[in-house]
Amino acid sequence: CGLVDEDMVDFAVGAGAHAIGFVFVEHSPRYIHRYEAEQLLLQLPDDVVGVAVLHDSPMLHSFANWKGWLQLCGDEDEQMVANAPRPVIKAIQWDREEVLRWDGCENLSAILVDGSSGGLGKTFDVSELAEIIPLLQTPIIIAGGLTPANVQEVIRVSRPAGVDVSSGVE
Repeated sequence: CGLVDEDMVDFAVGAGAHAIGFVFVEHSPRYIHRYEAEQLLLQLPDDVVGVAVLHDSPMLHSFANWKGWLQLCGDEDEQMVANAPRPVIKAIQWDREEVLRWDGCENLSAILVDGSSGGLGKTFDVSELAEIIPLLQTPIIIAGGLTPANVQEVIRVSRPAGVDVSSGVE
């Protein structure tokens, strides 16, 4: 997540990434302009999804022609997710009740569970999440403080559908 140039995209794809995140949150150090991200999308193989990372965006309809998914990282509600013009990954801070709230929401392709409100590299104990993952309808992606030193253990313990790495692997 948070890729901004061709070399980063090539490296991530070469390492086996199934999705590449482009951050459209202006205050983020990983912010990228939409035109630049769309140019990078052109180099993605067909089996790699481009994800537009958004935070409380009032302009979701402007992503109707985006060639990938949307990751919503703010205070969006279920109606906004259901009406989004593209498939959605809803990012939330780890809380059992929040995971259960979002599970099965219309147009939701995955729930990204983070150790913080997002982008802070904060880990969390995945063992409680691991207990409920088999009971959920919606795939879970784990994020937050994942590094080469801990990502294997997080995957082993929780068996998520995916992991989202950024600063921990830079």
